[in-house]
Amino acid sequence: MAEPAELRSGEALGSEERRGIASPASTHAPGLQRVPTGIPGLDQVLRGGLVGGAAYLVAGRPGTGKTTFGNHLAHEHARAGGMVVFATVLAETHGRMLAHLRGYQFLAPDLIGQRIHYVSIYDELTENGLQGILTLLRRLIRERQATLLVIDGAGLLEDLAPSQMEYRRFTQELQSQLDALGCTSLLLANRGPDDTYMVGTHLDGILLLANDQVGARDIRSLRVAKLRGAPHLLGRHEFAITEAGIEVYPRLESLPPRPPEATPVPERLRFGVEALDGMLSGGLLPGSNTLLLGSPGTGKTLLGLHFLAEGARLGESGLVAGFQEAPSRLIEKAEAVGLDLSQHVREGTVRIVWNAPVEMPVDAWAQHVFAEVDTHHPRRFFLDALNDVQRLMLQPERLFPFLTTLTNRLRSAGVTSLMSVEAGTILGPELTVPIPAASTAADNALLLRYVELRSQLHRLISIIKVREGAYDTAIREFRIGAHGIEVASTFSTAEAVLTGVARQMTAVDRSGGGGR
Repeated sequence: MAEPAELRSGEALGSEERRGIASPASTHAPGLQRVPTGIPGLDQVLRGGLVGGAAYLVAGRPGTGKTTFGNHLAHEHARAGGMVVFATVLAETHGRMLAHLRGYQFLAPDLIGQRIHYVSIYDELTENGLQGILTLLRRLIRERQATLLVIDGAGLLEDLAPSQMEYRRFTQELQSQLDALGCTSLLLANRGPDDTYMVGTHLDGILLLANDQVGARDIRSLRVAKLRGAPHLLGRHEFAITEAGIEVYPRLESLPPRPPEATPVPERLRFGVEALDGMLSGGLLPGSNTLLLGSPGTGKTLLGLHFLAEGARLGESGLVAGFQEAPSRLIEKAEAVGLDLSQHVREGTVRIVWNAPVEMPVDAWAQHVFAEVDTHHPRRFFLDALNDVQRLMLQPERLFPFLTTLTNRLRSAGVTSLMSVEAGTILGPELTVPIPAASTAADNALLLRYVELRSQLHRLISIIKVREGAYDTAIREFRIGAHGIEVASTFSTAEAVLTGVARQMTAVDRSGGGGR
C-alpha cells in the first residue's frame, strides 16, 4: 500500500470517489434501521448493530483500543458498501496511523481514497472554531455521500471549545445534521467513565472501553453505558485486539436464551459399559448434563471417550472440548484400550476442540464451543475438564450463572453433555466437591475414586445423583484393561464407603452375621 500524503484541512486522502455508486444513505430510515458493525461479537452486544443516523461516543483511557476500534468499524462499513469519512483532530499522522494498521486483517487498502476518506480537521478547528468544523464536516459528508463519520481525538474538541455550553451546542447540532443526512457518527475520545456526562447527554449511545489489571493479567472490556431507543446486552464484555482486529466476547449468561429443539421420545444414551449402563437404568436421558467427579487418574477422560465412541458406533455425532491433552494424545489414549476414536475423527463423526491451557477469555472459549455445536450438531458432548474452565474465569461470582447458561444452551441444542471435574484428594476420609456450582447445575453425578487395600489401589465407581429416574446406589469396582473400562457386578474383595476407606471382609461378614 502506498504511503498516504499528508492532508491540508478539509482535503480527502487519495483519489476522488468513483462515479455512479448509489449512496447507502438513501436506503436508511434514520434512527430505525440497524447498521451492522462487522466487528465479531459487537453486533451481538448491540443486538443488531448501531442505529442508522445516530451519534455515538466511544470513550476510554489512552491505550484501550479506540483508534483500532474506529478503523476496524470504518473498513468493515466500507467493505459492506458504505462511504466513510475518518476525521482526525490532533492524533498521529494519517501515514503513521495507517502504517500501524497494516498488521490487521480488516485493513482494506484498495478502499482508501475510494470509500474511506481520511481528513485532518485540526487547522479548521484552530482557524474557524467549532462552527467551522460543523460546516466542513457537513460539506464532506454531502460530497462523499458518507454513511459513517468517525472523529478520532474528539475529546480535543471539548478541550478547545470556548465554553462547556458551546461544546454542548456543537454536539447537539452535529447530531441533528448527521441524522438529517442519514450518516452514523462515532466520536473517539480519551475519556474515563466519569468524564462522559457532559457530551453523553446529547448523544444516542456511549461505549466505554477499558483495560484493567486483574491479578497478573490485563483485561480489556467493553460496556454499553447508553444506547437510546435500542435494546442491548448489559454489563461488561471482554474483548481482545488480535490480528483480525477487535474481537468482542459477549458474556455467555447475558445472551438471550435459545428456544429448545423438539426432542423425540426419550431414549437413553449408553456409555457402552454394560454394568454402568445397568446402574443408570439404561443410560443417560437425552439433554441431561452429567458430572464425572473423581481423583486424578481414576479414568474420567476414558469414561468420557467411551461415551463418545458408543455414540459414534450408533451413528451419533460427538464433540469433545479439552485443554490438557492435545487431539493426538487423546486419540492414542482411546486406541490403547480398544476405542477406535481415530476412525470416528477421520470420518467427522467426532470432533475435537482443543485449547491450550493458556490465558484466554472464558467467553471466547464458549463462543468457540458453540460455533462447533452450531456447525457439527453433536448429540453428545464431553468437556475435559471443568476445572480448566474455572481457571479461565476471573470473576468467581460468574461461575454458577455461566455453568447454568452453558448447560441450558447445550440442552436447548439437543446435546447430552458430560463434564469431568477433578477432585483435589486421592485417598482419605474427606470428600469435597471442588466446584459446588457445577454439582448444583448438573442433572446427574458419577463419582470415580480410589480405595487402598493391602497396599493396592482399587478403582470404585458410584452414582451419587440422578435428577430423573431410578438408579443403582451400589458401589462397584472397575478396571481399565485392553478393552477399556469394565465395571464389576459388585465390589467383592473389600467393604468400601464413599470416604475411600476400605476394610477387609471377615468370615462373619460373608456369612451375614457382621455389620458395619
